[in-house]
Amino acid sequence: AWLHGFRRLRIRWERRDDIHEAFLGLATCLITHRHVQRLC
Repeated sequence: AWLHGFRRLRIRWERRDDIHEAFLGLATCLITHRHVQRLC
C-alpha cells in the first residue's frame, strides 16, 4: 500500500531488473524518511 503512491513502481516499465530494484530502494528510503519526520 505504501508503494502505491510511486507510479513508476506500480507498473514495471524498466526492462532491466537492477533499475527497477534501484527505484524500489529509493521509494523505500523516501517512505522511511517521511515516516521518521512525522515521529520527530
